[in-house]
Amino acid sequence: MADTNKQKDFIKDGMTNEDIIDTLKKIRSVIENKCNDEIIEKLKKEYEFFSNRYPILFELATRNDTPFNWEYLQYFLNMRSRIVNDEITSEKASVIVGEEWFKKHVNLDKDGKMPEPVKFTRNTNPTRVSKKAKTDK
Repeated sequence: MADTNKQKDFIKDGMTNEDIIDTLKKIRSVIENKCNDEIIEKLKKEYEFFSNRYPILFELATRNDTPFNWEYLQYFLNMRSRIVNDEITSEKASVIVGEEWFKKHVNLDKDGKMPEPVKFTRNTNPTRVSKKAKTDK
């Protein structure tokens, strides 16, 4: 059996789910009004702990090329809560997330081949916000 305390180390020096949501709302309220590299750097300093502790969430929150998906965030935070409450191990949660998201987001062609990965870029010009992610194609 995996060491439960070790699995929860990611929470000890982190934030509660509610604190994460509150911080993301504050960041998004700024980004949705105006987004450029200077503003992102100011946010990185203002929310230094958050940007260092949760760099992927900070990156997603400061992107303005696609809308922030609160439903996806809630999904992951719910899974995180299940780990904290000893309802599931982090390993099991990882397997569940991987399987569910693969089924949800990967469309295999009729031969079972995976499509080319999509490459995202940051759009800091709010007048050019697109509903679709940009690709290298």
